[in-house]
Amino acid sequence: MNQPLQGYQILDFTKLLPGPLATLWMAQQGAEVIKVESPKSPDPVRFYPPMKDGISVYYNTLNAGKKSLSIDYRSEEGKEVILKLVETADVVIEQFRPGVMQAFGLDYEALKKRNPKIILVSITGYGQTGEMAAKPGHDINYLSYSGMLDAQRDMDGNPIISAAQLADVSGGSMMTLNATTSALLHRERTGEGQHVDVSMTHNVSVLQSMRIAEELETGVSNGYLSGKLASYNIYKCSDGRHVALGALEPKFWQKFCNLVEHPEWGGRLMETELIAEVAALFSTQPMKYWTGKLENEGVCLSPVLTIVEASNHLLFKADFPASFGTGSLEAAPELGAHNQELL
Repeated sequence: MNQPLQGYQILDFTKLLPGPLATLWMAQQGAEVIKVESPKSPDPVRFYPPMKDGISVYYNTLNAGKKSLSIDYRSEEGKEVILKLVETADVVIEQFRPGVMQAFGLDYEALKKRNPKIILVSITGYGQTGEMAAKPGHDINYLSYSGMLDAQRDMDGNPIISAAQLADVSGGSMMTLNATTSALLHRERTGEGQHVDVSMTHNVSVLQSMRIAEELETGVSNGYLSGKLASYNIYKCSDGRHVALGALEPKFWQKFCNLVEHPEWGGRLMETELIAEVAALFSTQPMKYWTGKLENEGVCLSPVLTIVEASNHLLFKADFPASFGTGSLEAAPELGAHNQELL
């Protein structure tokens, strides 16, 4: 079976999470991904614990199925090797701050001279232009500037740090995959390469499109999908585990009310006091009691699973986390493992 990106070659200069995860998905879809690292400053994730058989589990997860080229691209000789590869490559992806690739002599103008159809995808925190373009940052900063942290608060009103890197992945990795495939499609139609600007802070803002529309129009957010509805909430059970109730539509909510023998709750949905009453009910029994009673009744109730539980759930089977392609990939390569093949 042909993969959608089979036959395309990607030169990947990225490190850490956003870029490597994006190029992993490209490898899963059949692209030949060449991970380019300087021997003087390889991807630091290579050395992040935990380690398995001497290899970082993070590095192996993010870089499976790729080839490794170790070369000092800051040197004239190394730069020339990269430019030679660019002549036949389809996409170059980088994650440096603006101006760094130009300092290397590997900016879009330099790449385009060797290959007019080349696509350069640049991932940054704040975009290629503007007063903040050169500012350093990480996921937590991108979330704070975009208003995302303000939207996620604990019971005391304090912003919380998500366990998932929302800006890195949704604003960086996913948008890089989208940008790359869109640019390839554009090139197929027009023959033109291009330089694509992927700003993680700008991109992550789309996750709250509905909240933004509401607050900019009315000045407030009702928070109905953030814990202010009894029908759309997380509840603690007697064993300390939790269930997620998403009975948002009236038909689901009323059916839930009927099944827990509180049909009168159906007409009280907008009462904030109702949340405490529903919480009191769930606190009387362990999680498995409630999932056994309600999970398969079509009321949108689910258990809050651990990572281990999710990985063994029938929904995922052997595909956890979900992959963007078919077939298995080789383990992540050692530094410079493909130098002889590529040079």
